[in-house]
Amino acid sequence: MKILINWWSQPLNKLIKTLDINKDGGLTSSQVKENKVSYGANTLTEIKPAGVAELILEGVKEPMMIVLLSIGGISLLFGKPVEALVMAFVVAAYIGVEFINKFRTDRTMASLRELTEPTTKVLRDGKHQEIPTGEVVVGDVVILTEGVRVPADIRLIESFGLIVNEASLTGESLPVKKDTRAAVKEVTPLAERLNSVFSGTTILSGEGTGIVMAVGEKSQLGTIATEVQAQRKEKTYIQNAMTKLAKTLAVLAIVVSIIIPTVGFLRGQSFEEMVLTWLALTFLMIPGQPPVIITMSLALASFALAKSKLVVKRLRGVEILGQVTVIVTDKTGTITENKMQADTFILEDGKQVKPQQLSKEVSGKIALCLPQYSNDPTDKAVLEIVTGIEREAEYVSLEGFAENKPWRTMIYKQKGLKIFAFAGEPEAIIRSTNLSETRKTQLLDTLKSETNKGNRVVAYAYKENGDQSLQKTQFLVLAVLSDPIRPGVKEALAKLGRAGIDTYIVTGDHPTTARTIAQTIGLQSDVLQGSEIETLSDNDLTEKLLTTRVFARISPSQKKRLVTLLKKQGETVAVIGDGVNDAPALKAGSVGIAMGEIGTDLAKETADLVLTDDNYVHLPEAIRLGRKALDNFRKGLTYYLSAKAILLSIFIVPLALGIPFPFAPIMIILTELLMDLASSTIFVTESVEPDVLHREPQKITNFLSKTVALRILRNGALLAVGILIIYLWLYYQTNDVVLAQTAAFVTWLLGHIMLALNLKQEKLSLLKQGIFSNRFGSFWLVGMILLSLSITFLKPLYPFVHTTSIPVHVWVGILAVVIASTWWIEVVKLVQSKNLISERR
Repeated sequence: MKILINWWSQPLNKLIKTLDINKDGGLTSSQVKENKVSYGANTLTEIKPAGVAELILEGVKEPMMIVLLSIGGISLLFGKPVEALVMAFVVAAYIGVEFINKFRTDRTMASLRELTEPTTKVLRDGKHQEIPTGEVVVGDVVILTEGVRVPADIRLIESFGLIVNEASLTGESLPVKKDTRAAVKEVTPLAERLNSVFSGTTILSGEGTGIVMAVGEKSQLGTIATEVQAQRKEKTYIQNAMTKLAKTLAVLAIVVSIIIPTVGFLRGQSFEEMVLTWLALTFLMIPGQPPVIITMSLALASFALAKSKLVVKRLRGVEILGQVTVIVTDKTGTITENKMQADTFILEDGKQVKPQQLSKEVSGKIALCLPQYSNDPTDKAVLEIVTGIEREAEYVSLEGFAENKPWRTMIYKQKGLKIFAFAGEPEAIIRSTNLSETRKTQLLDTLKSETNKGNRVVAYAYKENGDQSLQKTQFLVLAVLSDPIRPGVKEALAKLGRAGIDTYIVTGDHPTTARTIAQTIGLQSDVLQGSEIETLSDNDLTEKLLTTRVFARISPSQKKRLVTLLKKQGETVAVIGDGVNDAPALKAGSVGIAMGEIGTDLAKETADLVLTDDNYVHLPEAIRLGRKALDNFRKGLTYYLSAKAILLSIFIVPLALGIPFPFAPIMIILTELLMDLASSTIFVTESVEPDVLHREPQKITNFLSKTVALRILRNGALLAVGILIIYLWLYYQTNDVVLAQTAAFVTWLLGHIMLALNLKQEKLSLLKQGIFSNRFGSFWLVGMILLSLSITFLKPLYPFVHTTSIPVHVWVGILAVVIASTWWIEVVKLVQSKNLISERR
């Protein structure tokens, strides 16, 4: 594999000759293929989804599997080969199910990562092309613009005010201004190589082009770290909380699983039986499923969100999306269609002209105000008008928009003169010109008139010689641009309002434009400007946030301040942004959502989610899916803990009475296996609650609160009592332990699946929804019925599961207990539904 040595210190022309590049046309298609073979691909060592063998081995190593294998080994030691064989089968089944779940989750997240793969603009075959960053090769001519993440190590061809954040690579916190002409020696440290930019760093301002010198593992980033692709290992808040909860409950479970068989042995029960019971109870009581349930819930929600144009970059984004109370959004591109069009231009005398009526001289000067490679929709719209006009002046530098500087400055040289071309906020530029006060007032009045229509207005000015300050400039034009409001935004805003979510429009645009757009979509609010915010204390601004929903002429630091104050008030804030200037607010928000079409690489990397088509209309559906994931997780967890509580209680009562336990060891193992499968499939795939967008947002913070404990007690009490009644009735009446255990086990098999089906929806009755509405629920219901019949009617199975036949009158009792202990939940739902209908009337 070839490597270019010390390329940062070699003359640029020598490098161009070595690589045989046409810097004005880029590589040809054949050169791209040759260079990929010669210099390597632009990929780091990828952490791929775990393979089949790895997933199986991972499953075998889990503590719960070790417990099961121990039970099998001890069964053989005690001369019980049948039990050992059953354990081997259970281990294989459990690992098989876990393998399918993990395999599915891994592949889902891998496919989502592919959707967020960054792209790079290059010059190939004489044309500008946008390609996946992974396809960049050595020798590519790359176009660098504001907000772009540098795709490889690059030697600059041209640099116009190029300022780069290299903190991720060099640790240097201050941005670095690059210079194509800088002389760099071989021994120059990485942070001082001013004629080059490096993979993984970010363009903060300016623009330029350069030639790729090193890619992938041969780049500076590649030689330092490969862990940048390990992001999928990141855990969410709930995942971490569930892991801690599982550990806490595991300690309690181990203590309980030791005490119960120990007391049983001291009260005269078989030592062998108690050892196996101890291991089986350990397996039963250790809570292994909660982390699995939340991971699957978030992964499935991520896949559903991708279909709704919202791609998940970090799982925490899905988790928080379901708890959002406030959305802070820009105007352009999300609320509007991002189809910016320059309709008219206003000259210095106030006359409005169509684009084709602009003089060649004015068009030429407007062209100087525009960057060569801008991605900004406004720049693109105006650039279309002046396309074809050659810039005779030599392009020197660019100084972009900045805090307290709402204009951009382009700097040129021509015939010994310095030329400064300005674009930006109309008020600032109009006041800076050498026009008379009367003309300035007329233009400001025209500006107000156009912004009242919801139009965007940008001013352009020009100055020869002097300095680059915005003073004594020559006014060129006001560009009046229209950007239609997206269809459905008004309805989406209303849906979010009914869901208890407030929307704040925070824009850099003119206050009148912002107010008009807000009123059009049904957001009635005063407008607060950035200049007014500066005069307010945090307490005063917090008061304003209670009534004000539209903010205009806002700087990046002010946007971040608004987000921070909202969070201090207990709000869960989703921030939507697209540019470099939005990155601080995206990071400060509870969840960041970057625009996919016009968003910069920096915005996308900072965000947790990417809105692929920038459309605000998708947000209600996204919130619905986020809430669904959290609802299903909460319901699944409640069911799982309810089932654990039932099982614990039905072992404590026989222990106190000094009689055998209601389940044989093999029954205990099957109980845990089936319960885990029910909780990790039925609940995570359940459809959304019908009122999910008609209720206030709910936060998930405490998983073992008093409310949750009472819900667990309510859910499981009747079924636990019912199982004990069946068991104690048969044990004392027949003195047949096997029959009593069989009846208790069958009651549990049928009861736990009916409990799951009744709990999977909190408001909608199972009768209205349909008992077979959840395909996994239907499968488990049929499966539990068949299993119950098989272990009680097929005599060859009796030795394996320690069961026997059940008389008809016992079956009647079992069915009565199952229906009475679970279907009361449906009765409560129906009563509550009728009460709600009566209240609405």
